[in-house]
Amino acid sequence: MPSTQASAVATPAASSPRDRLAPPAELSDGSRRATVLQWIVTRGAMLTLLVAVEGSMTGDVSYYARSLHVLLHGGRIGETLQEYPIPVLGIMLPQYLVGGMNQSAFTVLFAASMLAVDGLFTALLWRTSGRRQGPAVTFWIWFVALLGPISYFRFDVVPATLTGAALLATVRRPAWTGALTALGAAFKLWPAILLPVFLLRRAHRGVILASFLACGAVLAVISLAIAGYDRSVSPLHWQSGRGLQIESLAAAALMLVRMVDPNGSWTVALSAYKAYEIAGPGVSAFITASTIATVIGVVVLVGLWLRAARRGDASLEVVGWMLVATAAIMTLTNKVLSPQYVLWLAGPLAALTVLLPRDRDAQRARVLLLTIAGLTHLDYPLLYANLVKPRALLPLATVILEARNVLLVVFAVLACQQVWVRTARAAAPR
Repeated sequence: MPSTQASAVATPAASSPRDRLAPPAELSDGSRRATVLQWIVTRGAMLTLLVAVEGSMTGDVSYYARSLHVLLHGGRIGETLQEYPIPVLGIMLPQYLVGGMNQSAFTVLFAASMLAVDGLFTALLWRTSGRRQGPAVTFWIWFVALLGPISYFRFDVVPATLTGAALLATVRRPAWTGALTALGAAFKLWPAILLPVFLLRRAHRGVILASFLACGAVLAVISLAIAGYDRSVSPLHWQSGRGLQIESLAAAALMLVRMVDPNGSWTVALSAYKAYEIAGPGVSAFITASTIATVIGVVVLVGLWLRAARRGDASLEVVGWMLVATAAIMTLTNKVLSPQYVLWLAGPLAALTVLLPRDRDAQRARVLLLTIAGLTHLDYPLLYANLVKPRALLPLATVILEARNVLLVVFAVLACQQVWVRTARAAAPR
């Protein structure tokens, strides 16, 4: 007798994700107004929290503005924001100029543009959910609210939503899938590793690959023409040179020891890479462990990919879970794990929820990620000062951080497990 979960995926009511999105529901002005109201209230609360408590959140945007000021006053593009790909300047520079090269105006415009990206993705989820507030819309609205204002004062929401949109585009517009993936990689590099996942869809493989290569080539040529080779690859060098960030899983053991012995041999300081890193005995060993974990993670992902590829044209649910698993493993095993990186997981999961609105395992993943977002927000920025410089709440801040990291591990395991289980199901006789 088939399991309840398997039946839920197969029944018409569950809207099988293999070939289409949820069918359009009868348009309800009341439902649309309720969704818009919920979005406005939660975003208003976030901005209120920013003004009242979390003003330090704007530090990175101020750094962007200072860098652009130097660039426009005799600086070199090869030395401007070297940690980011050149296309990022396509987001920032026009806003800085429109704002009259004023740092405060730029900060407002930058946050407003990220707010607009959030709104557009919410609208896309709403439309592809059958023009109603399904689980995908509800999850996204509350995930961003729980993560807090950091969503608008970094630009990670851009590649996160582009990745989610790329998955949804696979249903009817596969050419957009490749282009959106390339565009996401142009802003944050990591979406490039998702291309092989989309190529599991054999029916659209050529179109997806061609659009990715075409869009990527255009962006690469523009970057090379503007900044040259060295600046185009500088983000890779920047990442390789970074130390052990205190929020990463690799730093967990050292942060726990530091909690017990705050005046011991370990120190936390802002590095040249604009991140708080831990220094002291054992750090090099844990950086090496992070590298080994990354290699193991890649091996796991390759194994899952090959398993899915051997079973023919992968279903959208397998592709969706594989995207989530890939983002989770690459985030978790990295020696760098900034608070906003959890956005990378939410974009693909929200899109997957459109495809599997009633799936119990997707619901478990959403609950986990909502909890992760809330814990991340508690630590950054609310308790972060205690992690940087030992204070009275250091034990609480450390326990919350490690609880968040444990849940990230659980989330990654769940996603990998789902790829394994669903590829087995795909191979079963029908």
